[in-house]
Amino acid sequence: MAEALQLQQQEAAAMQNRIPNNFREPSSAPLRKLSVDLIKTYKHINEVYYAKKKRRAQGTTQGDESGNKKNKVNVHVFNEGYDDANHDYIINPGEKWNDRYEIDSLIGKGSFGQVVKAYDHVDQEQVAIKIIKNKKPFLNQAQIEVKLLELMNRHDAENKYYIVRLKRHFMFRNHLCLVFELLSYNLYDLLRNTNFRGVSLNLTRKFAQQLCTALLFLATPEINIIHCDLKPENILLCNPKRSAIKIVDFGSSCQLGQRIYQYIQSRFYRSPEVLLGIPYDLAIDMWSLGCILVEMHTGEPLFAGSNEFDQMMKIVEVLGVPPRHILDQAQKTRKYFDLMPDGSYAPKKPRDNKKYKPPCSRKLHDIIGAENGGPGGRRSGEAGHTVADYLKFKDLILRMLDFDPKTRISPYYALQHNFFKKTTDESTNTSNSTSTSPAMEQQTASSPSAKPTHAPDIGSGPACFVNGMVSRGQLRPQ
Repeated sequence: MAEALQLQQQEAAAMQNRIPNNFREPSSAPLRKLSVDLIKTYKHINEVYYAKKKRRAQGTTQGDESGNKKNKVNVHVFNEGYDDANHDYIINPGEKWNDRYEIDSLIGKGSFGQVVKAYDHVDQEQVAIKIIKNKKPFLNQAQIEVKLLELMNRHDAENKYYIVRLKRHFMFRNHLCLVFELLSYNLYDLLRNTNFRGVSLNLTRKFAQQLCTALLFLATPEINIIHCDLKPENILLCNPKRSAIKIVDFGSSCQLGQRIYQYIQSRFYRSPEVLLGIPYDLAIDMWSLGCILVEMHTGEPLFAGSNEFDQMMKIVEVLGVPPRHILDQAQKTRKYFDLMPDGSYAPKKPRDNKKYKPPCSRKLHDIIGAENGGPGGRRSGEAGHTVADYLKFKDLILRMLDFDPKTRISPYYALQHNFFKKTTDESTNTSNSTSTSPAMEQQTASSPSAKPTHAPDIGSGPACFVNGMVSRGQLRPQ
């Protein structure tokens, strides 16, 4: 009797274990798939079958020329054949995802995954889809990116703060996919189209004003986002013939107080506090912006270091040794500097015996050609490139490149700088006010005399490019 009761209890427990914890969605029920969604189900089965068959065929090779039968090769299949060995989705142009997105072509590739151009058949528009690698760490970081983008887009409902718009996101074959508005090419491509001779001071000013506005927006208390990878490749033109831009790639970004990484920022644009291992804040993006603006006008990176030591030494050549109170608190000071008997710091002797110019000997004044007609004398006689214009530009850059993040110019004060103010020559500035930045309190949008924020046409005259029109291009792989 006891045995029968025990057997009954075991059977009851087994039955209980067979009951699923979560019941499926009605839309995925087999009965629905074999009735209402029958055609869709057949199409999906067909697609999967032939995709697997094709990949299996690629995993076999012919035997020797005497006609021996095929020998199977030990080939790993990733994600049922949808991924390559790097956990990237294998792009198939013409493929349609979720009965909505028709894949066109690959337009970017990076450590995070890939970006493809696609056509959205529902909204009837071209979009860019960022396909994250099928790997847990990349998925986790991309989920943070989604959260930050949604926060920014929510606080920028009118789309006026120069941040790329995330339309939506979804999972597809184990890949997180982020759907963005499709933009034009990036500022590095723009420089390449000038043969790295740089764009005019007027166009540099327009970019500077938009980027300072974007940084002011990121600094608002409800947002407090550090981009962490501001560089020309991550700033895209909205239209190949206009000067409106947007910041993209928040894949390394974080909110203040939630810093995750020690190694951030692309080397040429890496701030001293990051190089020195000092806790960083939003000011690191302003340092990057200062580097970017000089590069946009000269055509060459301001500090092109080959490694972190070289990067710091390139900075020292132009700006001198960082202040003692900064170096005293930094973790990595001894990596770059020696403490002298008098308590001062001096650059370390390079291990590779590379020669560097003395601190402060490579002047920003000369790099931008303030009194010599611009970089390489190429702007001599051009409207908007007077010595006075260059001195304003130089002053703003030096404030952006302050070693101390606490005294480095903030986005708000940068927008009020003389570089953005009206001059007697109307052709040398971009606005009739202190700033046409939508983030500034002194807006002039309601004024009938106010000029538009954006240039009418990027290729319309000498104020924009050395070589006139630029060719249309795609995004540079990131």
